[in-house]
Amino acid sequence: MSVEDITEELSPEKVVSELIAKYPTKVARKRAKQIVINKVGGDCEVPEIQSNVRTTPGLIGQRGCCYAGCKGVVLGPTRDIVNITHGPIGCGFYSWLTRRNQTDADQSPDGHNFMTYCFSTDMQDEQIIFGGEKKLKQAIQEAYDLFKPKAIGVFATCPVGLIGDDVHSVCREMKEKLGINIFGFSCEGYKGVSQSAGHHIANNGVFTHVVGTDDTVREGEFKINLLGEYNIGGDAFELERIFEKCGITLVSTFSGNSTVEGFANAHTADLNIIMCHRSINYVAEMMEKKYGLPWIKVNFISAAGTAKSLRKIAAYFGDQKLTDRVEAVIAEEMPAVEKACAEIAPALRAKKLCCL
Repeated sequence: MSVEDITEELSPEKVVSELIAKYPTKVARKRAKQIVINKVGGDCEVPEIQSNVRTTPGLIGQRGCCYAGCKGVVLGPTRDIVNITHGPIGCGFYSWLTRRNQTDADQSPDGHNFMTYCFSTDMQDEQIIFGGEKKLKQAIQEAYDLFKPKAIGVFATCPVGLIGDDVHSVCREMKEKLGINIFGFSCEGYKGVSQSAGHHIANNGVFTHVVGTDDTVREGEFKINLLGEYNIGGDAFELERIFEKCGITLVSTFSGNSTVEGFANAHTADLNIIMCHRSINYVAEMMEKKYGLPWIKVNFISAAGTAKSLRKIAAYFGDQKLTDRVEAVIAEEMPAVEKACAEIAPALRAKKLCCL
């Protein structure tokens, strides 16, 4: 085969056509816009992928926006806080309907799981024209009277930013009045290309308003915080079980199956372990700078990765009893994993995976 034939066989255009060939016509047409070919040399501009364009204010879709990242991703799995969406009721779509956040309400002392509710100020035309701060105060008061939560978070959506409602001053006023921690997030959807900006706003807000507000030290010899685990498929439940079995005390998780109480005394832990480094490494760095809390990277994807990370945690503490316990837990857990792998391996052999 000539060089020309090989070039033609591997041409970007042909690769793209083969990628979308098996899609239905309508799906293929949409997916084709999300695959671009970079042109080389000269004044060629890097093309913009459709799925990475700026979010359009007021547009609701599965992709998400700054508000979705702040409310839905980071604070979404926190079960003991009332999160109020300040905006039209449609924005509440991102409160709990689009993400598989899971939590264990039975672990809460009062049994409340506020994730089952969608709290919204339901702004109408009147508030858009004359301002919605009064209605926000009423919503905070109503939530407090009904549920007596430990904390209340307020999330500004696109219209709030456009009309200039000051959610932070309202939160400070109601915090003084009610005597609980109340804080706001300026996470208007149009602020970010996607959810990522919302992650930063939420994490910085939690660090500023919650972390370090409770100096209670939990019982346990080896205390850790798990950063960058969002319990999408119930992962945090399993990790909590494994940590407990190893004798490792989990103070808080940022933020799968999380609690405000855990955030508040996260600074009392001995070590931060980071699962998703890209989304939250700066929180670990801020905690190290302010509280002297060291951190390490871990990876709990796969049984082998989990075993490696458990050993890494044990090595950090340098305690032989902990090391022995971790090895015993790994030895006890792995046979079930190996059995499951053996059962499904035949069905997966010779299969190909294409990641777009």
